[in-house]
Amino acid sequence: MKPKYTSLRGVRDILPEEVKSWRRIEDKARELFRRYNYKEIETPIIEPAEMFVRTVGEESDIVRKEMYVFKDRGDRLVALRPEGTAPVVRAFLENNLYVPGKVAKFYYIGDMFRYDRPQAGRQREFHQIGIEALGESSYILDVEVIILLLEFFKELGLNDTILLLNSVGCPKCRSEYSKALREFFTPYLDELCEDCKVRLENNPLRILDCKVEGCKRVVVKAPSILDYLCNDCRVHFENVRSVLDSLDVRYILDTRLVRGLDYYTKTTFEVTVSGLDLSIGGGGRYDGLIKDLGGPDLPGIGFAIGMERLVNILRDRGLLIEEEDVPDYFIIYDVILVTKAIMLSKLLRDQGFIVEISYTAKNLKSQLKEADRSKAKKSIIMREDLLANDKVILKDMTTGEQEEIGLDKLEVSIIGERV
Repeated sequence: MKPKYTSLRGVRDILPEEVKSWRRIEDKARELFRRYNYKEIETPIIEPAEMFVRTVGEESDIVRKEMYVFKDRGDRLVALRPEGTAPVVRAFLENNLYVPGKVAKFYYIGDMFRYDRPQAGRQREFHQIGIEALGESSYILDVEVIILLLEFFKELGLNDTILLLNSVGCPKCRSEYSKALREFFTPYLDELCEDCKVRLENNPLRILDCKVEGCKRVVVKAPSILDYLCNDCRVHFENVRSVLDSLDVRYILDTRLVRGLDYYTKTTFEVTVSGLDLSIGGGGRYDGLIKDLGGPDLPGIGFAIGMERLVNILRDRGLLIEEEDVPDYFIIYDVILVTKAIMLSKLLRDQGFIVEISYTAKNLKSQLKEADRSKAKKSIIMREDLLANDKVILKDMTTGEQEEIGLDKLEVSIIGERV
């Protein structure tokens, strides 16, 4: 049967058998984040478009090419959220959640939107799990956030993750580095893609994040930002590395890692897995973002995990359990007993069992076929002659064995109830 409508390109249905696996991953995140004292927050899918232009960066690919922007009926320019950090910071400020001297810790689980080229693990509607810690500038928090990200992957069974680490400095030292990059890239102008030619003037750090092969070949020779860090940024990064080394947390120093958003400062990081040149999570510090959105001059740090890509990797490695929920019981009944069959199904469900019941009230043979198709573990057959003596037939749908039993032998309390 050909449907009249199909989903748009770049979005997809998450079917019931997948949803169960997704919820396991989300539940794992919720439990782990709870132990680190993060609180769940939900932000709207639509936000003021200007907020993302201001925070993500006017020259970023997200703003220039990928953001879904439209005017609503109030003639306001709004955007489907392309990332989760700016909305969380906006909610933090709007709802006066700042408590002096206390780190505000949030996590979110939700869908984001970017008009990108659909590919494996990347859709135009995609889902992220992320955390944000606001109000503390200590390198100790940087280390804890990185450890939290690695621990999440470890608890999912990914033991071959690779941590990439860098510092992008602060606006002060990044200004000097930008000058050095302009001087370096100018002789290679003809080898850069059209986007990077624009970036060279507006934000040369974006060139380091370009995925075009020609640009990547030039970037390899570019100067390292670590040679341009101011003393404060240098000491901060040295402290982060020192603690990670002391904790035997292995990492690769990647001086080209700048992430794709303009608000990052100091520590940035990504996590990949062996054999795949794909990021499954990453983040960094953003010490100027809160002030940029009209709040106090507070620091922040966070990370985001791409669910689609993570699910694909877990499935490919046999780490994703996709078990179908099947009924514990399928209730079969004589037509005259429909009310009592419904009552029994409710009693069983009240005890936590998964129960199906025939809705067609056909003969018992037809209902048995329904029970078989449902993959139920057991069926309860309610015949009028047996029920007169408070008995039913319990049938094992795997072995085919069946027996007459009293209602009081069922795995359900029916005290005070009379079926």
